[in-house]
Amino acid sequence: MQFRRRAGAFVLSLGLTVQVAYTVPPVPADGGQVQSESTPAILRIRVAEGEGSIHTAGARSSQPIVIVLTDEAGRPVEGASVSVRLPDEAPTGLFANGMRTDIALTGPDGRVVIRGIQWSRAAGPVQLRITASKGEARAGILSTQYITEPAGTQSSRRGPDPAAGSPRPPARIEQPSRSKWILLAALIGGAAAGGVAAAARGGASAPGAPPAVAQPTTIGNPTITVGRP
Repeated sequence: MQFRRRAGAFVLSLGLTVQVAYTVPPVPADGGQVQSESTPAILRIRVAEGEGSIHTAGARSSQPIVIVLTDEAGRPVEGASVSVRLPDEAPTGLFANGMRTDIALTGPDGRVVIRGIQWSRAAGPVQLRITASKGEARAGILSTQYITEPAGTQSSRRGPDPAAGSPRPPARIEQPSRSKWILLAALIGGAAAGGVAAAARGGASAPGAPPAVAQPTTIGNPTITVGRP
């Protein structure tokens, strides 16, 4: 009977010792969560796939952007929040949710995959702002994507050079009408006949008389002169 009492007292004292040895983790004064062993002190972000990719303007992206999140030891971080934001001004795009910001959680491999970005029609470089957080750890990087116009679009859109001014029309050269050519031919024929007749009369005229000189004839615009000026 005395042995049982001693055994019970020993078990009771052992239970009290175990209870005293267990320490309750302290609660932060600001009421925040206690940092567990799985919460990393440092986060590292890198773009494993899709960095510097080239996309067609106005098209939906067919190449995914893979983001990897690790801790200070290089181990993948699971359950971290990753935010990816597109610029507000063109060139830019829209995520599959129809917005310029997409948020996802990393899996056991510490990865987040962004798919199906609808790119704008404006060409140029696009800066994606990527930020990640878990607990009190934060990290952020920029990823560059490029939007280009479809082949042949630039030449078809190319218009006249504004600096060169509007093209000057070629100078108009007025040609004599058909009736003027007919009149000109008649005058030339008449002048030739008159010259022959004058030569004949000159041979029969008195000696010392000056030869007859044909008077020049002028036709319209442009000026055409027939005979000796």
